[in-house]
Amino acid sequence: MENEKINYKEMRRNITILFALLSISFAFGQGKYGKYLNSKKLALTYKSVKDGDKEDYYQQYYWLVKAEQLKTYPHLKDIKPVVLYEFVKKVNPQNPTKKLDKRGKELRETAELSLNQYFKNKKFDNNSVLMYNLETYVDPSKGEYYTKVDPEKIKELVPKELFAFNSFNRNTGEEKTYYLWINKEKDDLNIVDIIPNAEDNKAFYARLKQYLPSYKFSKYVPSVKKGNKTDKTDADYYYIMPFEQNTDNIEYKTKDFKTFVLSQYRKAGDEWKGVEKPRK
Repeated sequence: MENEKINYKEMRRNITILFALLSISFAFGQGKYGKYLNSKKLALTYKSVKDGDKEDYYQQYYWLVKAEQLKTYPHLKDIKPVVLYEFVKKVNPQNPTKKLDKRGKELRETAELSLNQYFKNKKFDNNSVLMYNLETYVDPSKGEYYTKVDPEKIKELVPKELFAFNSFNRNTGEEKTYYLWINKEKDDLNIVDIIPNAEDNKAFYARLKQYLPSYKFSKYVPSVKKGNKTDKTDADYYYIMPFEQNTDNIEYKTKDFKTFVLSQYRKAGDEWKGVEKPRK
């Protein structure tokens, strides 16, 4: 009987460890090399990489190097590497070889020959030629990766939970803002919309139109705060207030960045007013 208890405890321990490893692997990245969050550790595994896996291998190395470059900025030193890694992956998605044109495939093949030599000889530290070939490999057309994460515009809106980051296209000058939410309950990272989707939030927009018919969302990053920790019905909410521009403004809330509820509004020059509860 005692042995059964010990075996049961051991089984529970193993299951716990398994789920912990699965969650860490999922949160830190997916794919064959997604478990690596350090470029040097990944580079040292080169000898075991098969030719058919080079595409995923060099792509992962690129993402890690770019995330590590972001980490060198003083104002980003406290942000976890996995968060910066997710920024880079979102802005610079993988370019599969099968989708490249003939010239792109030729450039990738040439770049790979050079990369193979550098990695084989472990010459990957502070190597500008390697980085040039790596850039050529992941984006031979020089089109997709004209867009980079702008390190100066990364903001932590809610500590360790919600971040804003910008991409900047050096070719067109186009900027775009993204939001990354860490769902602690599910140990998951998600790129989310901070402006309610009209199709999924018809009640929200009906109420907004009722109070502020001509309201337009600001293009600037909003302020976000968590709900009252001492109130169980409010603690899990994120309260979002669009950037103040001395015009009509609103505050709204969400738990999952899918469903949003209008909480208060203010007409230009007036006081803030709470939104009455919907009648049943």
